[in-house]
Amino acid sequence: QDVAKTVAQVQASCGLDVDEDEFLDKFNPGMMEAVFAWCKGAKFVEVQKLTGSFEGTTIRTLRRLEELVRQITNAAKAFGDKELEAKFEEGSKLIKRDIVFCSSLYL
Repeated sequence: QDVAKTVAQVQASCGLDVDEDEFLDKFNPGMMEAVFAWCKGAKFVEVQKLTGSFEGTTIRTLRRLEELVRQITNAAKAFGDKELEAKFEEGSKLIKRDIVFCSSLYL
């Protein structure tokens, strides 16, 4: 919650219209532990036990996260930050693996 509060304060200081309390209410770190475990190489079954959500929700979250990381990678590339681009590419590789990114679960 402290990090989310800092993000809200920085957004406000940059002139963005943000209600700090509303931002904090929307912040949900519930999947952070599961995503961290996934990136460390845990099996999907192990990750799923950390979420308390349906399997489809976990898969959708990981896919959307990978898409976001890919877009940030492209942004880093566009403004020429090779170091940042490489870090996000590595992050994308850690996320994009196994059953989560199969084209079909009906093999």
